[in-house]
Amino acid sequence: MSMIEELIRDLLIFVAVMFALSIVLLVVVSKMPDDNPMKRVMRALSYRVGATLVAGVVAIPLEPLPGIDVLYDIGVPILLIWYWFTFFRDATRSSAASGTANTVTSPLSRRPVPPETDQKLPKPTTFENL
Repeated sequence: MSMIEELIRDLLIFVAVMFALSIVLLVVVSKMPDDNPMKRVMRALSYRVGATLVAGVVAIPLEPLPGIDVLYDIGVPILLIWYWFTFFRDATRSSAASGTANTVTSPLSRRPVPPETDQKLPKPTTFENL
């Protein structure tokens, strides 16, 4: 029995240390400028982890409801798979386009807008030109 207790204790220590390291990483990344690619990836990763946690929390009260639980059990994993797929798709695009800061985005953030073109206005007509 003591071997199982030691294993559980070691696993809990590992989880606590990893949680503390992730908090430190989030704090360090949050201090970076907004156009930093690592900050964009961490923001997108945080959105996806949050959405996954929310999906799990919402599933608990829906389990006793017949019909709704089946729809939830089918629909939410499909949506989460798509959501995580977009993270990895956009992350590979950002690594392929090294130096482009607007490649990893979240559906919640605004898409990058191309710069406006310089529009030339016609010269005003004066009486001297006539």
